[in-house]
Amino acid sequence: MADRDLDLVKAALSELSRLKGAADDSTHILTRLYAAALEEWAGLLEMDPRQLSRMIP
Repeated sequence: MADRDLDLVKAALSELSRLKGAADDSTHILTRLYAAALEEWAGLLEMDPRQLSRMIP
């Protein structure tokens, strides 16, 4: 994996981890925001959203 790709994965996991934590304890809007961000990052990283989701701590 190229350095750029690794940087993107790190950025994705960081952002999605924060959103997931907020969505777990909050409203439907944050849950939808998390889902949308997951889809966007998965597309950018050319990954299956479920695979990316499993990587999120």
